[in-house]
Amino acid sequence: MELANRFEILNILDQGNYGITYRAIDQHAPQPTPCLLMELNCYGPQVLDKFRQEARVMDILGKHSHIPKLIASFEDDDKFYIAQELIEGHDLSQEIREKKCLDEGYVLKLLTDTLNILAFVHRQRVIHRNIQPTNLIRQRNGNIVVINFGAVKDISHSQQEQPLATQTGYMAPEQLRGKHYYASDLYAVGMVAIAALTDLHPKQLPINPLTQQVRWSDKTINPALERFIKHLIDPNPKKRFPTAADAVKELERTITGIKVGQDSKLPTHVAAKGLIEDSQPVPTASTAPAKLIPPKLLLKVIGLITLVLMMLGFGVRGYQWTAYTLSRRWDTVKPSPQQYEAAKPDTLVDLLDDGSIQAKPETVNAFWAMVAAAEAEGVELLPLNGYLSLAEQRRQLQQRTNTGINIRQWLQQSDYHSGYAVAIGDKNADESTDWDVSFERTDGYRWLKRYAKNYGFELSYPRGNPAGEKEPWHWRYIAK
Repeated sequence: MELANRFEILNILDQGNYGITYRAIDQHAPQPTPCLLMELNCYGPQVLDKFRQEARVMDILGKHSHIPKLIASFEDDDKFYIAQELIEGHDLSQEIREKKCLDEGYVLKLLTDTLNILAFVHRQRVIHRNIQPTNLIRQRNGNIVVINFGAVKDISHSQQEQPLATQTGYMAPEQLRGKHYYASDLYAVGMVAIAALTDLHPKQLPINPLTQQVRWSDKTINPALERFIKHLIDPNPKKRFPTAADAVKELERTITGIKVGQDSKLPTHVAAKGLIEDSQPVPTASTAPAKLIPPKLLLKVIGLITLVLMMLGFGVRGYQWTAYTLSRRWDTVKPSPQQYEAAKPDTLVDLLDDGSIQAKPETVNAFWAMVAAAEAEGVELLPLNGYLSLAEQRRQLQQRTNTGINIRQWLQQSDYHSGYAVAIGDKNADESTDWDVSFERTDGYRWLKRYAKNYGFELSYPRGNPAGEKEPWHWRYIAK
């Protein structure tokens, strides 16, 4: 079989809802050259436009020596084809696998190669979104090549039953919620590094339920490298490096620090080889006894040092207590610049990356599971509000006049302050679905009415609400 009078099909490499990937021969090359030929199903003009745009992006990325080159793109019989350079070698899943720990040198080289490639990718305003060992190819010359860019990934993954992040274990937590940043690629690179250093797959690593931080540590590697990797996998994308280029700069400083630390362990002087002249006396070791500090004087010095340290300790603690007390009193009189009252970190966790919505851990986990299920059916649920103190609720209600709401009765039934309530919106509703009954007319509300109970959520005010059933966006987690 031959396509476009140019590509001879050899065999099928992969097949899915998005189309088929073939191994083919490019007959127009100076000599017949193996290549990948992707046959993509077109679902309409918009999808076709997306394929064309992605092909242009792949053409730009292919100019990098460690990214596959785009050979051709064309349309034929309601299908879109992309021909790409075939990279010979093996993917890193053959090197990075369970029950095999790779050394620090391997990981430093892997980080350097991968981050330098991603620095070029990010400069083109592109996010890979699926960095993992199977998408990193080791060529025969030892170089790393990053593969799987483009529309194939976007279309095929959107049709899978489960979110991709739950399947790979390498993807950043914000990608579960449909958010993508340059820093999302860095998180995946960090997880690849951890998989190389340990004998565990990323899905086997424990996660702190409060901070969502991956619990990982390796006492056998340099602390500077461990700090760098932990910076890559911070659960908050805003606390990671902004782009791969920033990560590369810090990695270079980390490697320099590691080398300096290793060099400092070498001897600081070396004895020179040579003969001693006969006219010079040969130095001999002194036999005079060493003078020791009298025991009584030594005890006095130790006692004096201990007393000084105790006084300093009381002084520091006194200073800390005074500063803490003044800070607490100042907090009670100064106006809070935040919209939401700060919650205790041991009882509440962030629901959004910016920390503006907070809820208890079990509420957060159940909410995002429900969001993923709704998204699989084409419904997007958005968190709009969360933990809100009773004082803040009273202030907001007092500002809303002519509502006929009994504020005391409202607050008695309110559960925003409990950490179990979440206000939920839908992108198809009016500008804001918070305080807006238009949410009743959205696909999101209809989906929630049917399936929310399966994830432990119910309408917070189904009965007895002073405003009636006019808060369709307000849901409470009850499966405690």
